[in-house]
Amino acid sequence: MALVLVLLVAFFVVLFIFLLPILFSLQAVGSLFVYPRQLKAVVGNRILRRNHALEHATIVVMMEREPGRKLNGFSTDDGFFVQGVRSLEEVDSAAREALRRLRRGQKRLAIHRNCGTTIVAANLLTAILFFASLGVGIYMGWPLYLMVVGSVVAALLLRVPLSLLLQRFVTTDADLSNAEVGWVEPANPQDLRGGGILGLLLAASTVQVRVFHTDPDAVEILRDDGAVVR
Repeated sequence: MALVLVLLVAFFVVLFIFLLPILFSLQAVGSLFVYPRQLKAVVGNRILRRNHALEHATIVVMMEREPGRKLNGFSTDDGFFVQGVRSLEEVDSAAREALRRLRRGQKRLAIHRNCGTTIVAANLLTAILFFASLGVGIYMGWPLYLMVVGSVVAALLLRVPLSLLLQRFVTTDADLSNAEVGWVEPANPQDLRGGGILGLLLAASTVQVRVFHTDPDAVEILRDDGAVVR
């Protein structure tokens, strides 16, 4: 009986591993209905891109001061949130230093390898390579499963470089010459509902940094016809 149970578990484990590339690819295909629209919204909002850059820079400064810390963040039109902090003062100090360094031209601070853009990049790449592998496999008569596995491996290898490119040219704007850090305050749990249960559990260690912009052209709205409206 024990042997049968072991064999049964082993069978399902092997089956899951076999299907994993296909399931991952299908999940990535579903993201094509979400991520491009989200990226378009970010492209059309320069304030959000600038807040995103300052969020990254603030987290980088905090991690430089204390390597190994686990910090998360996300940006809004009003500023950005940082999760995993100990005090308002440490975030306030880091945000102001980050702003000064970005203004001095240290644009590398605006790019972070662990940004959520990496997930977007991985999903978009997987979806594109999935369709490409199916087309090439069918046309050339090559094994489709091996083509799908190859596309998943390629997407995982290329996700970070693509993420860095997306951050550099799409999701962040390191021009903070017309921005000012206002104040840092405890996060309102109401603002973290979008993060689900995990976001609410992290509310106690989350702060919001208010950022103000004086550039009248900072907000751009891309219409469906491609025109820019300020």
